[in-house]
Amino acid sequence: MAKFFLICMCCFVMFAGCNDNDNKTGGSNIVYNPDLPVEVITFMPDSGRIREKVMIKGSNFGNDKSKVKVVFEDELTERIATVIGVDNNTVYCLAPRQIAGRNKIKVIAYEQEATCDETFLYSAAENVSSISGNSANTGSEDGSLADAKFSYMHGIGALGNDAVLVFQRDNPAVRYVSVPDNAVITVHKGFQAGKPAVTKDKTKVYATGWDSPHVVYMYTKETGWSPMRIGQIGTAYTRIRALALDETEEWLYFCDRLGAFGRFEIKTQQVEILNETTGVLTTGDGGYLVYSSQADCFYLSVQGAFGVYKISKDGKEVTNFAGFAGSSVRDGYLLECSFAQPNGMTLDEDGNIYIVEGQNGYIIRKISIIDGYVSTVAGAVNSASQIDGDPFNARFNYPYDIANDGEGNYWIVEGWGCAVRKYAIE
Repeated sequence: MAKFFLICMCCFVMFAGCNDNDNKTGGSNIVYNPDLPVEVITFMPDSGRIREKVMIKGSNFGNDKSKVKVVFEDELTERIATVIGVDNNTVYCLAPRQIAGRNKIKVIAYEQEATCDETFLYSAAENVSSISGNSANTGSEDGSLADAKFSYMHGIGALGNDAVLVFQRDNPAVRYVSVPDNAVITVHKGFQAGKPAVTKDKTKVYATGWDSPHVVYMYTKETGWSPMRIGQIGTAYTRIRALALDETEEWLYFCDRLGAFGRFEIKTQQVEILNETTGVLTTGDGGYLVYSSQADCFYLSVQGAFGVYKISKDGKEVTNFAGFAGSSVRDGYLLECSFAQPNGMTLDEDGNIYIVEGQNGYIIRKISIIDGYVSTVAGAVNSASQIDGDPFNARFNYPYDIANDGEGNYWIVEGWGCAVRKYAIE
């Protein structure tokens, strides 16, 4: 078996080194036969991580890789692999990011489908790292990632390509943090906001001031993330801690501290109140709002309620979704679990919710879209510090907001810690 695998991998390396024309023909003149079925017999290796080189053996794949697609199926969805070469009996691909566990492999060739009886065991590598800032050296100074200083932060927006915008509560400012550029740059001084809303293509970011009149700013990639005032939500509302875009990206949704739920139309700057009294707990500074495209609704975390509300798109239906069992940390299903201090939230591509916990928590929790189970995925309960490493040995110092960049990275800003951290899953 080991000899067979070695031979196969040698073939893979030789195949991958061919030019584009060779890849199209795959070194084979045998073309797809529509009168025969597509068959998948086996694949190697039988386990791996993201970008693992996988060789699939079968028949009638043809010799044009543009006509062939490989799909890895997990519990939630189908994920497309990168096909790098095809001959009639072999497909060469790179495994996509998946959920840890066993996944089926399906080949679609010329619209014919075939699934292997065996499963691929995907292993996810997880790590927590510090990007910039620390609790021992605070302030608001730009510079390299190692030299920059931050103050207490309440909001973060992920821009992709290892870059984020962070929003400081103390020494109010909006700051651009880029790993590739090894730089922290203040793009907006004197502005105090919480969680921003980021467009799907990550070219625009919207934020509103915490307090009246809740001026709304837009930051765009093409301007180097410089602020542009586009309107204001108005003086009729109490503190607003977050904005959220729905699927249309035409409206900015908000819920103020007293539970007024509404939206701001970006094009016209008009404000529409959808529900003046949602009934959410009205203590503290208000909640963090996120939108789920999978459920087509909003979720609102409120510290003092120790829970997460679910709000319908029109704002009329508001229900207790998870927690509401007092201030503690207990994993479990939705209303059986408990939170110590639920703060900022984000969603992954499947609709799972990630939420950071502040005081007495100092952890990251995950609400599963599959079964509603709430689990602790990083940090240690009531252990505030700044330690990097694997998720359960890592420590956070009052994490306040979290953002998913769509590339397997969850970016975190800390309050007391005055730092930008990253929780990476591959």
